[in-house]
Amino acid sequence: MNKRFTYFGVFFYTFGVNTHLYMMHLFYQPDLALHELDDEESRHIFKVLRLRAQDIIYVTDGNGTLQKCSISYHGKKVLYKVLEANVLPRPEASITMGIAPTRKAERNEWMVEKMTEMGVDEIIFIVTSHTHTEGINRSVNLARLQRIAIAAMKQSQQVFLPNIRLEKSFEDFVGLPGTVTRLIAYVPVQHHTKHAFSFVDKQRPSVMLIGPEGDFTEEEVELAVRHGYTPVSLGPTRLRTETAAVLACHAINLAYQII
Repeated sequence: MNKRFTYFGVFFYTFGVNTHLYMMHLFYQPDLALHELDDEESRHIFKVLRLRAQDIIYVTDGNGTLQKCSISYHGKKVLYKVLEANVLPRPEASITMGIAPTRKAERNEWMVEKMTEMGVDEIIFIVTSHTHTEGINRSVNLARLQRIAIAAMKQSQQVFLPNIRLEKSFEDFVGLPGTVTRLIAYVPVQHHTKHAFSFVDKQRPSVMLIGPEGDFTEEEVELAVRHGYTPVSLGPTRLRTETAAVLACHAINLAYQII
């Protein structure tokens, strides 16, 4: 018997043991009252997808609302009429990543793309003692990172866009209040530390700190520990900042799903 079900607007058709995935056309419009797409989104619909008037698209505001819409054209602008709207619940996993940015913009961009695909809630770049600050406005281009996150959200068929910002005070970041699981990726040479996966509590949001090239200073680790952070491992090998961030995000996400 053929079965069909919908999750976040993604359609799965099951024929015996074979499953086929048909992706919806998902677009981003943060202002739900506007009912039109920007020039880039409109151009994609017209020139790439070649959709016609009355064809169906889906629109999200990045805050959980998913709208089923039919399109029309006004010159080169795509307008849409909302046929159905749903507000979807946030995923069970709630993850905030606090990361010391790398010096290379493309590595920070790769991190944002991959963690957005995993469903991260917040990506906060933090300035630490070993962070190279002279080019930070170039390496952490918030406008460009936002565009990358939007593209990754749409590509991965999600309706929640992560909050991305730059926090220039490590002390202010670790001191933020809240009932959360606080983890810092740091393994002293003389100690064995359990993997981050082991510390996730499904009943609470998780915050993970990832250090810069050269790692956190001992003073920064001590400050984080005083604010309730637990030092955790990400495995037996030494990792680049961007690799550690993506691995940690994946480990926490996985823990929410199976623990």
